[in-house]
Amino acid sequence: MAMNNFLDLTALAAYGGRHVVVPFVKDSLFYGSGIKEGFETLALYFNVTALNRTLLSRGHGTLISWKEFQDVCKGKLDVLVHFDYTSLPKTTTYSQGTRAFFPCKDRHKNTFGDFKVRTTLCMNVFALDSVEKFENEVVKRLPCVGLAQWRGSANSPYKAQFKLSSVVKDRMRSQDADILFSSNLLQVARDFIAKNLSPLFVSVHIRAERILQLGKTIRDIATVKKCISNLTMQLQSTTNVGKVSIPVFVAADFAEFGSSTRLARSARKETKPLMKILGPLRPVSFQPSAYNLTDRGAVAIVEMNILASAKHLFVVGGGTFQGWVVNQFLKKNNIEHRSTVKCRSEQCNNLCYF
Repeated sequence: MAMNNFLDLTALAAYGGRHVVVPFVKDSLFYGSGIKEGFETLALYFNVTALNRTLLSRGHGTLISWKEFQDVCKGKLDVLVHFDYTSLPKTTTYSQGTRAFFPCKDRHKNTFGDFKVRTTLCMNVFALDSVEKFENEVVKRLPCVGLAQWRGSANSPYKAQFKLSSVVKDRMRSQDADILFSSNLLQVARDFIAKNLSPLFVSVHIRAERILQLGKTIRDIATVKKCISNLTMQLQSTTNVGKVSIPVFVAADFAEFGSSTRLARSARKETKPLMKILGPLRPVSFQPSAYNLTDRGAVAIVEMNILASAKHLFVVGGGTFQGWVVNQFLKKNNIEHRSTVKCRSEQCNNLCYF
């Protein structure tokens, strides 16, 4: 998740007493600069002032504006680090300890975007996991540093391997930031609930892409239909929906402003038949156009807050974002996290009711 990767970056910055430039955002993705028109800053999603205070209190590196960065670095980078995620057994270019990083020959350019670059280094993330060595030997405590292809840091074959717990003992994760969402987006969620739902509504979150691919197993759309059907029956059997008028809010990754992944786009082609399965619930969905929202990330935050405000929550599919939704719902309702233990579903990956 982009937010966790960003928080990892602020943890890495803390070691050298560095700041992180407030990123630009577009459709849930974070960018180091406003690459194209239409990009906005992180303020679209979060209260940046409150986020900065929280980062400081938790020991992370704090944020500075694009203007503050330019005032110091004046359009120049002292060093640009390109991260290489090739596993060490598959590369002869790098070796742990002796050749973890070196000047990039094939990428040696004097510019990176709009920046002039003094030194460009290539570094294998599996060959160097020491934050101290990265700060002292790679970027050499130089003030103006750029990182290319940052994917966060964790015990994963797709991420950097820095031991960030040695820098920040109580690291922030995305779940810690849900109280810091933009007040504008929170107001949109409240307004939608007031106008379209009721205090006792039920919410449903569907993550079709997680059903379509579980590990290396690829499934067809029929499995998604079966899982949504199972969820619908479970909802009807555990609530009075269908017998009395209880509003049901539905958010799904195959909606128009849902996930942009290939699997979600595949499911989007089947939106009508998938929603038809939910027909007996008379589902209500968020309409971004009514609030002039066009950014997928902004829509996701609004939907998350609507989902978490329900009396009951049903989820199917799983995944990091859905886990964030569940976590927020549990916190709002003071429910122990142990209630998620029985959520596993062999067919649907995740099928839960709270």
